Amino acid sequence: MSDLYRYLKIERDEEEDRLEIEKVDRFLFFGLIFTLVFVPLLTRVHITDYISPSITETDILDTGKKADVFTYYKHILLLISTACLSLLFIYKVAVLKYSIPKTKINISLALLAIFITLSVVFAPYKTLALYGMYDRNEGAITYLCYLMLFFIAANIHYTEKRLKWALYCLYPFVLINALLGIVNFYGYNVLELNWVKKLLYSNLPQGAKLTEGSRLLATINHGNYVSGVSAVLTTLFFTWALLDKNKIRSIINFVMSLLCFAMLLSSLSVSGFLTLMLTLPLVFSLVFKAIYKRKFAVTFAVFLVGAACIYVVMVNHNPKVWDETFGFFIKSNPFAEARAVVNEFQQAFDASHVYAETGSNQENKEYQLPQLPESGVGPGSGRLYIWKKTWELIQYRPLFGYGLDTLPYFFPQDDPEKQANIETYTVIVDKPHNMYIGIAYGAGVIALLAFVAFIVNIGILTIKRLINTKLVDDKQAIFASVAIACSAYLIQALFNDSIIGTAVIFWILLGLLVSFLMQNKQEKVS
Repeated sequence: MSDLYRYLKIERDEEEDRLEIEKVDRFLFFGLIFTLVFVPLLTRVHITDYISPSITETDILDTGKKADVFTYYKHILLLISTACLSLLFIYKVAVLKYSIPKTKINISLALLAIFITLSVVFAPYKTLALYGMYDRNEGAITYLCYLMLFFIAANIHYTEKRLKWALYCLYPFVLINALLGIVNFYGYNVLELNWVKKLLYSNLPQGAKLTEGSRLLATINHGNYVSGVSAVLTTLFFTWALLDKNKIRSIINFVMSLLCFAMLLSSLSVSGFLTLMLTLPLVFSLVFKAIYKRKFAVTFAVFLVGAACIYVVMVNHNPKVWDETFGFFIKSNPFAEARAVVNEFQQAFDASHVYAETGSNQENKEYQLPQLPESGVGPGSGRLYIWKKTWELIQYRPLFGYGLDTLPYFFPQDDPEKQANIETYTVIVDKPHNMYIGIAYGAGVIALLAFVAFIVNIGILTIKRLINTKLVDDKQAIFASVAIACSAYLIQALFNDSIIGTAVIFWILLGLLVSFLMQNKQEKVS
């Protein structure tokens, strides 16, 4: 027993542990890079036997075989990579005695994680709250993976080389999705290529087939998300191009930012454009901190000219580009073809009225159908209506929410006002189209407050750092670029939901940002 006691009391060599921590950090970094590269890109058809928690008499929500293309395998890879990285991080803390910094950020993060966990315990549909819908997989377990990846990324020491590679690894995502978006925008369907079909699926179950006219627009779920992440990556690479001292890399990042802008326009969704309009002033404000102000101003001007050229080319091909950008502010579309003849035809054959056939000596008398809401689109493409109805639900379960990614089973799908706000009553509202409201609905108001406190603490540290620092080297340029990109993500989250393909990018970059802030703080103390 005494031998065992002496064994347990063996003192570890601090220098050896420090070197071992550096080695572990290297493996953790490669794991994060792997996650950052492959999770957003992984796309393949998966068919599952879905068991619905209730009978809704709708094909989308009821029990049966369901297909998913964009999230299932992303979710599996996210779980595996998070589990492996977590085990390695536990070794770093428990065995190598790595000291986790005590910060307000970690307190709010822990509170958020606790309430996400409790939301599953108290959710009406616990399994659904844990894993999420079959075509989103955005349940509690996914959110906890995000938080863990952030925590790991925030507790790694980054060299300048690692910081650069963390951003380089986003190039494949941009190149692949920009190519998919642009070729689809100009009418080419990549699903006509056999090798693309083989990548998406090897064989489908008997009786299953892709819907006629299906298109692969991107490696993430919907144009709204493509638009949002395009704005994030546009600001990331554009800011880096503005501040980088390396001319070749600056040109590459400049081209990448224009590609991201083209991808944004091809998505035909307004959320990314609004985000970009709100973020560009923040980017321009960095001119006061840049050491090469002339280069900054010239690059900014050239970007605006390049973006304008891309815009004119794409809007001339499809006038809807205007509707989903400046059309948000200016309703008249100067690029649209004249529609006077079409409007007259529609007025002549107005489908909202029914005429009864009468004798030759009678005039056709109009018979008015019962007054129901006319089909239309509410403010924010119907988002305001969805937010209002979701907040009404939150009032009934404000503490722990309903469980993340369970909205389609609690939203009033039979509300007559759906037709007036989202065009048709047949649409199933399955998400709140706002990440913040989604957190409050799924995990409760306290979880939302914890998340806001978490972001505010990081924001305060970032602003202080930017105010007190000249952006004189590559590390500072990357820091500013990541800070702007994270801000853009939080802005677009006002219009979009969290999904695996884009959220994993945000949480890892946010962890990198916090690590930089903590690292700089420790260097000042020492």
